[in-house]
Amino acid sequence: MQPLKPGSIFIMAMKKNSGLYFFLFFCFQTSLTAQTDTISQRIVLIGDAGELTNGRHPVVEAIKQSIKLDKKTTVLYLGDNLYDTGLPDDQSAQYQAAKAVLDSQLSVVENTPARVIMIPGNHDWKNGGRDGYAAIIREQVYVDLLNKPNVQFFPKDGCPGPVEIPLGDDVVVVIFDSQWWIHPYDKPGIESDCDCKTPEELLIQIEDIVTRNSKKLVLLACHHPFKSYSVHGGNFKLKQHIFPLTDIKKTLYVPLPVIGSVYPIARSVFGTPQDLSHPNYENMINQVTTVVKSHPHPVFVAGHDHGLQMIQDSNLNYIVSGGGCKINRVSQGKNSLYAESVRGFAVMEVSTNKNVTVSFYTVTDSVRNSFGTTLLNFSSLPEPTGDSAIQRDVNIPNIKYKDTINISASERHHPIKGFKEFMLGQNYRKEWSTPVNMKVFNINKEKGGFTATGLGGGKETKTLRLKDKNGREWILRSVEKVPTAALPVEFGGTIAPDLVREFSSASHPYAALTVPALAKPLDIIVPQPELFFVPDDPALGFYRPYFASTICMLEDRDASLDASDTRSTAKVFDKLIDENDHRVDQLTVLRARLLDMIIGDFDRHFDQWKWITTDTGKGKLYFPMPRDRDQAFFYSDGQLLKRSSKKLLPFLVGFRHDIPQVNWFNYAARDFDRLFLTDLDEEEWKKTIAQVQEKLTDSVIVAAVKKLPPEIYPIDGKTITNKLMDRRNALTEAGITYYRFLSREVNVVGSNQQEYFRVSNHGNGLQVRVYAKDRRNDTSFMMYNRIFEPANTREIRLYGLGNNDVFEIDENAESRIKLRIIGGKGEDTFNIKGKIKNLIYDMSTDSNYIQNMSNTRNRFSKDPPVNSYSILGYKYNTSEFPRIQFGANSDDGFI
Repeated sequence: MQPLKPGSIFIMAMKKNSGLYFFLFFCFQTSLTAQTDTISQRIVLIGDAGELTNGRHPVVEAIKQSIKLDKKTTVLYLGDNLYDTGLPDDQSAQYQAAKAVLDSQLSVVENTPARVIMIPGNHDWKNGGRDGYAAIIREQVYVDLLNKPNVQFFPKDGCPGPVEIPLGDDVVVVIFDSQWWIHPYDKPGIESDCDCKTPEELLIQIEDIVTRNSKKLVLLACHHPFKSYSVHGGNFKLKQHIFPLTDIKKTLYVPLPVIGSVYPIARSVFGTPQDLSHPNYENMINQVTTVVKSHPHPVFVAGHDHGLQMIQDSNLNYIVSGGGCKINRVSQGKNSLYAESVRGFAVMEVSTNKNVTVSFYTVTDSVRNSFGTTLLNFSSLPEPTGDSAIQRDVNIPNIKYKDTINISASERHHPIKGFKEFMLGQNYRKEWSTPVNMKVFNINKEKGGFTATGLGGGKETKTLRLKDKNGREWILRSVEKVPTAALPVEFGGTIAPDLVREFSSASHPYAALTVPALAKPLDIIVPQPELFFVPDDPALGFYRPYFASTICMLEDRDASLDASDTRSTAKVFDKLIDENDHRVDQLTVLRARLLDMIIGDFDRHFDQWKWITTDTGKGKLYFPMPRDRDQAFFYSDGQLLKRSSKKLLPFLVGFRHDIPQVNWFNYAARDFDRLFLTDLDEEEWKKTIAQVQEKLTDSVIVAAVKKLPPEIYPIDGKTITNKLMDRRNALTEAGITYYRFLSREVNVVGSNQQEYFRVSNHGNGLQVRVYAKDRRNDTSFMMYNRIFEPANTREIRLYGLGNNDVFEIDENAESRIKLRIIGGKGEDTFNIKGKIKNLIYDMSTDSNYIQNMSNTRNRFSKDPPVNSYSILGYKYNTSEFPRIQFGANSDDGFI
């Protein structure tokens, strides 16, 4: 027997103990994995924290004591940051107390690298009340002005969002303002500067974010829960049926059997606007859930119901953490993992290996970790399905397409006959259905190549934001759309939305191509749209499902290479309010608005304009740049719209040879015109109308209409040309009619700097001048000067806004025009003489001084809203009678 070599002995030992070595190796690897699976993100969820308890905030203090507040930690306040009615005006007696509550919440990350994100709730919107919009703006401004780098308030400006916030590489928080959706009163809408102005736009943006982040953990954060087994979820027990008054006060054990059941039953079935069962709230839940379901594992986080809940339904997880300062009853539902009626908060932790855990902490006499669970692991998420499963790789080699294609603008609008044509009209159906030769859009080659940066529009108006290689912004907008967003809210609940959908054929598909040639002789800068067919191109990436095989217009967002500094209407308005040497070129605005009337474009709200900024040496001057010409030449020859436009929808009177009902035609621009056409008197209107008529010669109009596609011009080119000429001629009367309509009540708006308002006689009228005052009280710069005639004007409203303003009415001033003077914030002086009926509004404080009162009604008040007389929201005089509506559906039958 030969002796074993040392190497052989080692090999035999390895074989003999291989099981042991494998076990030890496995344990080592497991230990190593456990050591490397550290916390990557920590999200503290606390809602409804808007109240102190005996001057303290126990839940905030508990977070400070129990949670590691490092750079991986985000404290997310889920709304209702202030009870009961949000942050009051800083002149209110309640302001300091409310401010202290916000300060206590924000102190949670004081002197730490952690961050705070605050989102709004219904109580921040003044408990869903009429002045909620102003309240939420005050709260946001207060938080922003603290200028703390680790504190943020989202969404901004009362907008709905969504706001996409990445937390590290693997987690995305999507914030939207659920109160905006269900808020019944004033809120940012189609006229605002918000990225999303309608629920449809909000949904499409949420879906875009969720789809782009399909490999990450997505938290959808808002104030209102999408599932709940508490009060807002319809949780009423036997006690509430017998002793319903205990919901008002816990000790009110007054038995009200049978009668007491009315309230809980009604609320469970129909709900208040803040309950999940309410139609508006339920609609929000259904629509948002639908677009979020494309993600494999979204997590919904919310507050609103006062307690702690963890709910799991199918692949959707819901966390309700509304125990920031109040308690309400909570029940264990069929999908509850955890439910407790107690103060507290939730903590979600995400590990580097993509494990997600949730812990709930209750805050009573002590802080206790009452529940914890592993929610999910998203290291191997299932592939998305449906539209989101379409190829997203934008690095596919260029697919070769033809340079041009013959295609119609729509397959939906074929010519019709008989009774349907009589009622609905042929409209522009032939133009929509006629094939047109157009260029094929190649996103990688057109203008040197584009990068898609995001979606715009709604479900029925598709807009893709693009950026070229030089960083210049462009938009690609679908030609076919249903313009329901143009409908005012006053017409909701009528047949109007259905009519507008049916009458989308009344919009001319190619009208926008003619506008630049009409605008150029009037010195109006407008976009230069180009017509394209967008193929089913994989290079569109995430946006392929929205734009494949569509007809679109490509427009430069800045319209001109010289217009490098452009702003939205909302931003310009803010600048005018902040600084009194910022003015708008109102003569150019008037020319642009007269052109709107000539081409029959009724849809001219705030968001249809951009503004070019120039420096005059004495301040900024803004020039208008109208855009979005979707409704130019709008016209229906059907009886239904002809009849409806007389009373129900008068602004849809259409592109006719004359300009009837010009005041109602301009309904969508009612606030725009009352902001940006206030300086000009009747003579300036007449002169400008004559200039527009002179420059829009017959040859200019003929050349502009010939910009229509060659296949379309023979169909309607001569008709449109004749109408444009006739409407140009009709502008003499229609323009002055509209001037007089605007002049009935005029707003003269100051700024947040110091101004001197002076009212004096001028012939039979009144002259109103506003001077900007500098620090030396120098009033050499006149920012406003107009003469008002009592034949046209019934009331003038002077708005001082912020800072210390002086209002003076001369001793010899006499007129039947009424003056309404709203001082605004600051120390204001009122020197009212003469014989003019006037009302003054301001805070009744020592800082506001009335030097003289003549024919004055004093409306001073201790309530700050006395100064919030609305600049916007002009109401037309309307009279309505009871309406009968009919309907039917499969569940209810005939209604």
